[in-house]
Amino acid sequence: MKVLSNEGLQGRLRPDESDRYIPAALGKQELRDLSEVSSLRGLFHILAEWTLLVAAAYLCHREGNFLLYLVTVVWIATRQHALMILLHDGTHYRLFRNRKLNDWVSEIALAWPVLISARAYRRNHFAHHRYLNTDGDPDWVRRKGDPAWVFPKPRAEMAGLLLRDLTGLGAIALLKLMKTVASKDVDVQRSFLLVRYGFYLIVIALALWMGAMKLLLLYWFVPLFTCLVFIFRIRSIAEHSGLPTTGSVYAQTRTVIPSMLERIFIAPKNVNFHLEHHLYPSVPFYRLPRLHAMLAAKPEFRDAHITRTYIGVLRECVSGAQTRSQSGIAAPAGFAIHAGAAAGSK
Repeated sequence: MKVLSNEGLQGRLRPDESDRYIPAALGKQELRDLSEVSSLRGLFHILAEWTLLVAAAYLCHREGNFLLYLVTVVWIATRQHALMILLHDGTHYRLFRNRKLNDWVSEIALAWPVLISARAYRRNHFAHHRYLNTDGDPDWVRRKGDPAWVFPKPRAEMAGLLLRDLTGLGAIALLKLMKTVASKDVDVQRSFLLVRYGFYLIVIALALWMGAMKLLLLYWFVPLFTCLVFIFRIRSIAEHSGLPTTGSVYAQTRTVIPSMLERIFIAPKNVNFHLEHHLYPSVPFYRLPRLHAMLAAKPEFRDAHITRTYIGVLRECVSGAQTRSQSGIAAPAGFAIHAGAAAGSK
């Protein structure tokens, strides 16, 4: 199987085709039912993730154990990632039925804590959906020409890339993202800017007043710029990198069947169903498994690129990996399921 870098994907679909042609189409009523937004579910998941995050930081600080701190950093990063996935749903207006409530909760509880603006992210993300893997896709343009996003790559280079992220050296890429894409406050009212930057001033003032600035750095920013970058890299690779050159709409992204641990640490909130999300972005994250099952029952979906585990994704993106079939995967007959299928030379 021949595999391209992100740049090699360009030109397979015209910008207006990615959101017009869906081989495994759903009926209008099916899609309407799947797209129903539950405000209570959205609120529950936001509160649950913040509770898990704050509780972990509190327990770790109380114990004062360095090894426990390292584990806590990893855990907090996974919950920060979960908050960002909830932000993604908020970007698609999938958290609350009331759009104003959806937007303000997305900003205050999900976006601003990770130093981005939900409104700016929405502008970037909608263009990504509309012009996937073309020069109109801002994610594509940002990664174009960057050696870090050319696949397949040698195993040593892949390992070095992930190690750099895990140790915090990859945080530079995250800072660039914040600066160039998701943090730009354009076309917004001055009142919005005052509220946003007032939010940061209040957080800093409270941290100083309570003598908690060190805790803020240790339990928020260390995970944000180390483990979260590592997690985000793996997830981003899985979504649009190292895919076969089939020329179909399914070659634009992949779905991953994660292990139980990967669901906790890399793919919370069903973010692994990325192909399904691109086909039907109106479906909230808690109904993506049902959407996947419905699509899987359709013969047209047999060409979908489904990879077993995120380790399998990395194998697909490493030079010299061999195509092989895998057993033990619960999937419909006839599916192209991969677990380490990447070939071709760099």
